Amino acid sequence: MEKGSIVFFKPTRFEDCMKCINYIKEDKILHINLGDLDSEKSQRVLDFISGAIHIQEGIILNPGEKIYCSIPKTVKYELNYKEAPKTLLDRRVDEEEEIIPKYKK
Repeated sequence: MEKGSIVFFKPTRFEDCMKCINYIKEDKILHINLGDLDSEKSQRVLDFISGAIHIQEGIILNPGEKIYCSIPKTVKYELNYKEAPKTLLDRRVDEEEEIIPKYKK
């Protein structure tokens, strides 16, 4: 496979991550479909793969539900869709962010 190739991957267990790591090391664009994994295993796979992407200075995109795409730092990309507006339920508070209560005077 040539550098800049796209690999479509659908892991069925956590151990399949090692194949993904090799593709990331080779600067392949990796399209990962986590649809066959439960939420706990999906999160473990995503955490593991995210670490490898970070080390390679690439980025990870989430173009769909349980779909992730690893983009090497040397590849340019363009997103041609608009994300749905986030609702209050979608917003997450950063764990390190300090929450300061406001009191009425």
